[in-house]
Amino acid sequence: MPKITKIALVGYKLSHGGAERVLSDLSIYFKKMGLDVHILVMIDQVTYPYAGTLLNLGKLRNASNSIFNKVKRFIAFRNYVKTEKFDAIIDFRFRVHWLQEIFIYTFIYRGIRIQTIHSGRYFSYLFKNKALSKYIFKNFNAIVCVSEGQKNVIKKELHFQNLVTINNAVDIEGIQNKLHTTIDLNYTYIIAAGRFAPSKQLNRLIETYSSSKLPNLDIHFVLLGQGDEKEVQIINNKIAQVQLSDKIHLLGFKDNPYIYLKNALFLVQSSLFEGFPMVLLEALGCETPVIAFDCFSGPNEIIVHEKNGLLVEDQNFEALQLAMERMVDDTHLYAACKKNSLCSIQKFDMKHIGQQWMKLLENLAVKK
Repeated sequence: MPKITKIALVGYKLSHGGAERVLSDLSIYFKKMGLDVHILVMIDQVTYPYAGTLLNLGKLRNASNSIFNKVKRFIAFRNYVKTEKFDAIIDFRFRVHWLQEIFIYTFIYRGIRIQTIHSGRYFSYLFKNKALSKYIFKNFNAIVCVSEGQKNVIKKELHFQNLVTINNAVDIEGIQNKLHTTIDLNYTYIIAAGRFAPSKQLNRLIETYSSSKLPNLDIHFVLLGQGDEKEVQIINNKIAQVQLSDKIHLLGFKDNPYIYLKNALFLVQSSLFEGFPMVLLEALGCETPVIAFDCFSGPNEIIVHEKNGLLVEDQNFEALQLAMERMVDDTHLYAACKKNSLCSIQKFDMKHIGQQWMKLLENLAVKK
């Protein structure tokens, strides 16, 4: 029976993102399962743990990033893939240059080809042009969606027959092992965590917090994560505008965010769209309840309303404020959500999700 033994995981970086965290965790899992794992990243940002051989093409990038330098990196990428002869390639990248992608998929990628989609804006991983998406991706061995919502929409829009749903996984044991340190925060707080980006709507979340009763109850608001300089400035300006610099704290990126999640009252998310938000899984893995908009896609496949958190009408910030206040006021609800949090995500543990990946690879190897 055909078998996959050598695999490449291709992404932009190994840092500061949900898709990047998935790549990191899968590399470790595949290595444990005995696969020869290679990770190829385009940007020199590596902070997440990984297993296997790393090709960091970002180290070849110079200050000018000239066309010649880009070609040099592209040739290095091509030569590595050609030399290593992978049985399967799993691509975690979103799409930027369509002509480059056609070249990669036509002349570089060989063996089993799998594309993953990590955003509700699925066309950022495919293409806005439907004809182009169909031309490039219809012949992929599999397109892995991280939520059922994604899969259903893509199937309706593009009529692909190679769609599979495999949810993002969470390493529950790994998280629990990182909860034994202490942090020096001498106040009660709620938390938001992740990449600072316009789609996260953190400025509106700050407004919602400031309008709630939480500041008057001396419940602070901690934000973990990083973003570009412009987005950070927008957030700082909003904090100054609501005059709560003593209650709202930007703590930046943390190597161990889990201890901060563990000590929070609850996590709140105000995204315009998602894919299958890792931070919700990670918070629940820290036994911390969650509140999030019922946005496309993912939150309603993770949050069981009033069981492990609160699911709020999409983009209704007034309802979000009420949910935050309810989680503080209703002690019975809060206790129930906290009690149920860890058991609610067992099905997303890597030991289960990893098996789904291995089964997919086995099936594709047989079909090849």
